[in-house]
Amino acid sequence: MSRPARWASLLSPLAVLVLWESLSRSGIVDARIIPPPSAVAVTMASMFRHDGLGGQAFVTLGRFLGGFALGAVPGIFLGLTMGLYRAARVAFAPLVAVIYPLPHIAIFPIILILVGQNERANIVMIAFGPFFTMAITAMGAVLAIEPIHREVAKSFETSPRDLYTRVVLPATLPSIFSGLRIALGAALISTIAVEFLVSDTGIGHIIWNSWQTLSLGQSMAGLVLTGIIGVASYALLDAAERRLVPWR
Repeated sequence: MSRPARWASLLSPLAVLVLWESLSRSGIVDARIIPPPSAVAVTMASMFRHDGLGGQAFVTLGRFLGGFALGAVPGIFLGLTMGLYRAARVAFAPLVAVIYPLPHIAIFPIILILVGQNERANIVMIAFGPFFTMAITAMGAVLAIEPIHREVAKSFETSPRDLYTRVVLPATLPSIFSGLRIALGAALISTIAVEFLVSDTGIGHIIWNSWQTLSLGQSMAGLVLTGIIGVASYALLDAAERRLVPWR
């Protein structure tokens, strides 16, 4: 990334923070409802010291990463398989098309009945969004490959394993990373939603509980911390893409 691009990436969020602070301090935005960033920072520091916010953040991070991995990895494999083999596409694509549009929160009671009200159910629920996002993305990426590449691989009698790892996966990596960005956001949203509904731990629980008691400063601190987790996750994903897809 060039130096001007780095400065632009740094200055744009700073400009938003300055605008937010100015609107809250000037009274244009009610500071009792949306506290300024300086007040949120003080509240967050206090919560880290006295309320165990760091431990709650690690709980949320564990659920988020576990659900993301559980959904994204099988989703990529299913998508690649549907793209490569017409029989798999005929068998599974209709199921994906039926289940994917359903509100995932509405499916949660079924998961609780099948799995039980425990941490496994939370992880499975979080995995729904990344799974279907990556299945659809990977399938579309494979279908977009020029047919000549697959025909050449078949002419050399390439094994299924090599077809996945040496032909299809390298060709689809740019699209897969684009899908992973969407799946990352879906997993984080689902994590907070699950913590709203059934959990008594995690950042989502803090946000919901603070809102119910009108402790809006704490609720805003939870939202900001969620955003920080999201930004850090995107940064790690960008670093992985630069390493694995250097030609992009």
